[in-house]
Amino acid sequence: MTHRSAWLSRSASLLMGATILTIAAFAAVPASAQIKIGFQAPLTGAAATDGVSAKVASELAVERINAAGGVLGQKVELVTYDDQAKTGEAVFTANKLVGQDGVKFAVSGSYSASGRAAAPIFQAAKVPFISAYGVHPDITRAGDYDFRTVHLGQPQGRAAAKFIGDNLGLKEISVISMDNDYGQATLEGFKAATGQFGIKVLGEYSYPLRDRQFGSIVASVKRDNPKAIYITGYFFTAGPLATQLRAAGITVPIIGSQAFDAQKLIDIAGSAVEGVYIVGGLNRDRDNAELKTYLADFQKKAGYPGENVGATSYSAVMLMADAIKRAGSTDPAKVRDALASTKNFSHLAGDLVSFNSLREINMPMNVNVVKDGKSVHFAWIDDLKLLAPPTE
Repeated sequence: MTHRSAWLSRSASLLMGATILTIAAFAAVPASAQIKIGFQAPLTGAAATDGVSAKVASELAVERINAAGGVLGQKVELVTYDDQAKTGEAVFTANKLVGQDGVKFAVSGSYSASGRAAAPIFQAAKVPFISAYGVHPDITRAGDYDFRTVHLGQPQGRAAAKFIGDNLGLKEISVISMDNDYGQATLEGFKAATGQFGIKVLGEYSYPLRDRQFGSIVASVKRDNPKAIYITGYFFTAGPLATQLRAAGITVPIIGSQAFDAQKLIDIAGSAVEGVYIVGGLNRDRDNAELKTYLADFQKKAGYPGENVGATSYSAVMLMADAIKRAGSTDPAKVRDALASTKNFSHLAGDLVSFNSLREINMPMNVNVVKDGKSVHFAWIDDLKLLAPPTE
């Protein structure tokens, strides 16, 4: 072979090798491309139980999405940070998700205070953001990129008034509320509807999140001698409170807010919460294939039964993926528009009928009762006018 022939042969080989590498590189792009969804939840601290459930559920959603081929031919990646249910950490991690990680979409699996702190940051960055279970109105009022997939505190409270006054026919009530955003927003809705359902509030008491001893409140409720007790709070405060009410000989029905909805409530309080009603809890008895699969997968992954915070977090991630698919694009503005136009989305908690102009959900609300150590479906509150979220 001449020197020129050898050079040409070597050049052809190099060119062919480069071409193969280029083709391989282009072929590899779809497999390696990822859609990042930022995720905040309290994974440490007092709220960690709910935060871990939200994280497990959101990971299950991502696994389901990716097993079905991802979205627009791309895998979904959950970029998770611990916000500790603290506003400072929520601000820090939201800025990190936007600035460092470059996420185009975000979901909060955290409480109202964190959601309120993070929402303006995602709004300013034009990142579509869904609050899975934070209930303070200011979350969506931060701007048109902020959405919510759980009932606001006020509709939850109004639903409780209807359930107590109409379904149970009980009119003389003592009210115990947690003094944070969630507890007070829910209380506000309840009090606004008491007149409509003929309810008389005999006594009203509040407690801070850290309290586990409720002696003075229990004594006051006993003096009220009510026909029922309405309580707003989380399962980890509700368990000790219900136990102490029953230990004092108070046997009237207890009606709890949505955040009672956890197997851990029953683990903490046992027979003391038998017969407790939960307005807004997850209907685990619904005949829905996705819900049944979710509950089985959650039990296997987490080691305990699924509850409402997990279900709403799962549905928030699924909805974000669905909106990206409907938009046919990862352009945040187009995905925002797709979210806003959502109709009849299959939320694990029921049929999400639509979002209103403030990006709040229109959907029925479930009521559970604790029976034989489990939360079971008792009733639906399906008056969408009563449950309507604010529009301004």
